[in-house]
Amino acid sequence: MSTAPVAGSGGTPLRVAFWTLGCRLNQYDTEGMKTTMAGLYDIEVVDWNLPAQLYVLNSCTVTTKADQECRRLARRVKRRHPLAKVVVVGCYAQTQPEALTCIDEIDGVVGNTAKDDVQMWLPQVLGDEVPTLKVEDFAADPVFDSPLIDEFTGRSRAFVKIQDGCNLRCTYCLIWRARGPGRSRSVESIRAQLQKLVGNGYPETILAGIHLGGYGRDLETRVQLTELLKISLAEFPELRIRLSSIHPNEVTPELLAFYRDHTRMRPHLHISLQSGSSSVLKRMKRPYRSERAWDAMRQAAATVPHFGLGADIIVGFPGETDEEFEETRRMVEELPFSYLHVFRFSPRPGTAAAEMPDQVQHATITRRSEILRQLAGRKQAEFAQALIGTVREAVIEAEAKDPQKDPQWRHATTDNYVMVLVPDNGCRPGTLVNVQIKEYRDGQLYATIVEELNTVLPTGTGD
Repeated sequence: MSTAPVAGSGGTPLRVAFWTLGCRLNQYDTEGMKTTMAGLYDIEVVDWNLPAQLYVLNSCTVTTKADQECRRLARRVKRRHPLAKVVVVGCYAQTQPEALTCIDEIDGVVGNTAKDDVQMWLPQVLGDEVPTLKVEDFAADPVFDSPLIDEFTGRSRAFVKIQDGCNLRCTYCLIWRARGPGRSRSVESIRAQLQKLVGNGYPETILAGIHLGGYGRDLETRVQLTELLKISLAEFPELRIRLSSIHPNEVTPELLAFYRDHTRMRPHLHISLQSGSSSVLKRMKRPYRSERAWDAMRQAAATVPHFGLGADIIVGFPGETDEEFEETRRMVEELPFSYLHVFRFSPRPGTAAAEMPDQVQHATITRRSEILRQLAGRKQAEFAQALIGTVREAVIEAEAKDPQKDPQWRHATTDNYVMVLVPDNGCRPGTLVNVQIKEYRDGQLYATIVEELNTVLPTGTGD
């Protein structure tokens, strides 16, 4: 293996570009790699579209479309910069390294087990002519390990990974292979991470995990998610907290009571639902049935007025009949969802669902998906219109300006997870504001800023 120094030509910093596909955990992991790399080597992080000596693509493998996008990005950046090194890290690299190592444009494949160990793979990628492969199986009982990060480049709201991995092994999912067994971050480490981010001016933090509702069960001293929330809110009195995604069976009375009692908990939950049919959920090996999901989401929506409620749904799971799809459609129709993420089932090699009989025809999946998407659009519009006249907390976003449309407006994200347009009054990204929602027009809510509530992010950070 070559021992070439990690530096640019002539002793200049190594120019490194990062691109992240997939979930919030991936975005956190990318920031962790940046932090680790900058602590070890002289680097300059540049935009993905600019010339660099190293391109690091943090991959996702939740769908075949995500795999295709990863390959497309790797090939495209190599064609633009043929002398650069291109490394694919993360979930796709962990689960299907063979599919990546045979692609000529890729110089390194680094799985989730190795991506944080930058010192192990980076010099080899830069120094060797042959592609680098660093993919190992997860230990049977891995320990949560993640570097502390100071900021989220280009974001006004920060993510904190508090849990990783999953033990459920749902029949359609590869994440248990990509991320390994479930493991929780210690309260002390979470406290230290929050201290850094709050100290750098982030007004809102999203707590994220692969199986967020399972947080704390594996710690030596077991900690419930609500206990962690209570500690975090008490120690950081200016902080607003949002949860990323949770299973219906983990929407407990204790959790909902916490939302009622703590106004700094963002009144919004994203439910990892997947189906409204108990028979489909059973084939998926989900740990709940539709009755439990109905109860959880009804109760969540009733917690406080205008509670934001979103969900993931997979359409066309093997064997899904018209009657089973109708159960899902009726659930969406009757529950007060504020938005929905609809995914068309695609078989993942290596999953049980890929081998199941009665695969649903593509045309049927497309038709059912369109039915749910249209219904979700109507539910989203109804929720938005019900907010007219209310005052909500919101965070000003950076990408809000759209010069191609109207440069005098920018986006803000409300506490219940609705995007609104507000007048551009010069507020920097990350400013916490109260907004009064005025009108709903052309699928968009418009609001005015009532007051600014916080100090803002350091110069240079965005949404």
